Amino acid sequence: LSMKELEQLENQIEVSLKQIRSRKNQALLDQLFDLKSKEQQLQDLNKDLKKKLQETSAENVLHMSWQDGGGHSGSSTVLAADQPHHHQGLLHPHHDQGDHSLQIGYHHPHAHHH
Repeated sequence: LSMKELEQLENQIEVSLKQIRSRKNQALLDQLFDLKSKEQQLQDLNKDLKKKLQETSAENVLHMSWQDGGGHSGSSTVLAADQPHHHQGLLHPHHDQGDHSLQIGYHHPHAHHH
């Protein structure tokens, strides 16, 4: 190949390289954009799940205190602080609050695990 032909070839290669690099950069930018939006979706999902977890654990604490109120003598001190007539409360912990469904609901998940 002559000098002139070599230069032409070099120029063609350079032009091709520029096109390839710009395509590659565009692909990387697209990928980055996709990942950013996925990250945002996951963060939103994470927030929702944290909120649900907080609500659930708050409910579980409530259920557990009701469970304790049903049987263990140690919990009467806890109930005494909350309810002036704690003996009555111990006999009928659910009737005062109308909490039957919550108490029943708390037992179900454990039944399925066995």
